[in-house]
Amino acid sequence: MKPAERFFRKYFLAMVGIILLFLSLNAGLLCSVLLWAWDSSNESEISIYAVRDGVAVDSAGNLTTADGLEEQLRENQSWAMLLDEAGDVIWEERLPEELPRHYTPTDVAKFSRWYLKDYPVFVLEHPAGLLVVGAAKNSFVKYYLTYKEPYIRIILAGFTVMVAVNLIAVVLLIWWNMRRVEKAVAPILRGIATVSAGQPVNLPERGELAEINRQLNQAGAFIVKKDGARADWISGVSHDVRTPLSVILGFAGQLEDDQSLPAYAREQAGRIRKQSEKLRSLVADLNLASRLEYAMQPLRLGPVYLVELARQVVCEFLDGGLEEQYEIEFCADQKSEFVSIPGDETLLKRALGNLIQNSIVHNPQGCRIAVSVLCGENCVRVEVADDGVGVAAEKLKQLAVGGRRLESTDERLNLRHGLGVLLVRQIIAAHNGTVAMASEPQKGFKTTLTFPCPVELRRN
Repeated sequence: MKPAERFFRKYFLAMVGIILLFLSLNAGLLCSVLLWAWDSSNESEISIYAVRDGVAVDSAGNLTTADGLEEQLRENQSWAMLLDEAGDVIWEERLPEELPRHYTPTDVAKFSRWYLKDYPVFVLEHPAGLLVVGAAKNSFVKYYLTYKEPYIRIILAGFTVMVAVNLIAVVLLIWWNMRRVEKAVAPILRGIATVSAGQPVNLPERGELAEINRQLNQAGAFIVKKDGARADWISGVSHDVRTPLSVILGFAGQLEDDQSLPAYAREQAGRIRKQSEKLRSLVADLNLASRLEYAMQPLRLGPVYLVELARQVVCEFLDGGLEEQYEIEFCADQKSEFVSIPGDETLLKRALGNLIQNSIVHNPQGCRIAVSVLCGENCVRVEVADDGVGVAAEKLKQLAVGGRRLESTDERLNLRHGLGVLLVRQIIAAHNGTVAMASEPQKGFKTTLTFPCPVELRRN
């Protein structure tokens, strides 16, 4: 899934999640309000059934009141009475004086479901007649609602449909709005990815985000122009330096070999030659790094046997007059002898030579350098390790994460080391490999180049 599509899918899912959270929150609030109302109104009250059970009638028709019934009615601010078939009050307890003691069938019909002179009342059949229990005024609200069953069923179904339609409409509106935002923002996201790769963009400069598109187009053009100017400058400097540097090297070599000069003069000429050779190597590395960065260096691919290549590089250092304080060892396992990878032999030699040269340059007191070629299950590794001074953890971190572009200057790390690491990374990346470094102060430096294992070797 593309980054832009993944972004908008997450945006859509986030909006749906917000809706669900909103509904859940409202449902929770509704339940909380209902529970709060129930808890607030759930005060103690006397049950009409408890009153009925507290008034007994014997075989002679005499009524007796249970102990404590009057106290319960008083605590709940309630009253009670019994009516016989004629509507007369035959028993009462805390009955208000303002209420009559006789009721017609019409009166009973009126208050049985509602109120008796603003007193909310409840009625229940009793063996002696009709039991009426009343509560304090304004303590209950009584409603009587009557609807036809189809009406209630349609109302419930309609409410369900209304909620579903609203949810679907909200989701569709979010989706429609997201598509509008995606159409406007997706080109910008793709443009940013293109600019980050150093390529120009040409976004349409219209709509609500026209200003952003215009600035992104300008940024892409500026980056391309800047990179082109830098590449041209490096190439020009390399070309202009090459000729005078060759003259310096030639004259320095002649002076170094002139036996008629004093030994001190020949020694100084030798130093000039060595520093000029370092400068020539640095200019060559700088030019190659620039060409690799801007994809101007075509790879001349062919089968490269890493064991043979590493052996050749080590021999060149040994035959090139390696100073006595340096030792170079080479080893390879038997399996790696027959492994070849598709690559540019010249560039791979340059990468391996840079790693060995770095160990020499950064250990002037001398060190032992070990070059190994090892074949793993799915890869082949080339390791260059020394037992020299190593680097601190902070500098190792800079070398590990900081060397993708030519901005690695002497302000951040040593130029020769930083440029050498950059060049190695670029060459190995061009061969689909990886670079890993490990070091501790005074415990040496180790670089591991890992290349994908050839398909033929995996099958074997």
